[in-house]
Amino acid sequence: MKPILIIQNCKIESPGTITDYLTENGLPYQIIHTYNNHDFPAVESISSVINLGCPESASTYEQVPYLKNLYAFVARIVRTNKPYLGICFGAQILARVLGAQVIKNEKMEIGTYKVTLTDEGKSDSIFEGINSPFNVFHWHADTFKIPFGAELLATGVDCKNQAFRQNNLIGIQFHFEADIKEIPTWCDAYTDELKLIGKTKEQVISEYESHFESIKSNNSKFIGNFLKVTKVG
Repeated sequence: MKPILIIQNCKIESPGTITDYLTENGLPYQIIHTYNNHDFPAVESISSVINLGCPESASTYEQVPYLKNLYAFVARIVRTNKPYLGICFGAQILARVLGAQVIKNEKMEIGTYKVTLTDEGKSDSIFEGINSPFNVFHWHADTFKIPFGAELLATGVDCKNQAFRQNNLIGIQFHFEADIKEIPTWCDAYTDELKLIGKTKEQVISEYESHFESIKSNNSKFIGNFLKVTKVG
């Protein structure tokens, strides 16, 4: 089996529980760090792509050289319809490649929230085994519009568009993958954003700790579904 390519766009935003799942199931993967200007592998050398979060905005990716390179790589993936999973920023850059806008959301979402599957999401096997509504972890200010030809699979209260799919291309706004050990680091790195929404580090950590096991379990189900539904391997 060719390796799954994991694209890490920020030093403190790791693949988290995704690599736990892949390691436990003996699945090969390769991680590249775009912020260190790592080269992208040839598309034909990988089985699929998981593109992670980033503190930069996908609406202004052209202003950041390594993100311009990332956009071009995602465009190559889209042209081949190779299995792709975008998480938060990774979903937003996918939306941009597919011709949809990324804009500021009315409210910044930081912490643990509930999202609900649409009728299309309930019938899509990418969410098989995940009961709706379910808890997710968020840290974002932007939101994607749904690309033409894609289906909206999940919605939220403060941010409507939470997940979409177009063939083998899937984007989710939330962080199923966030590791419980990393949340304090995120809080320390983005303290100004916490102040903007009136939340404390302790509140964000406490919220997440109370739901971590269900979020991690859903991450395992979701990654397994992604690999099965898109026929990775």
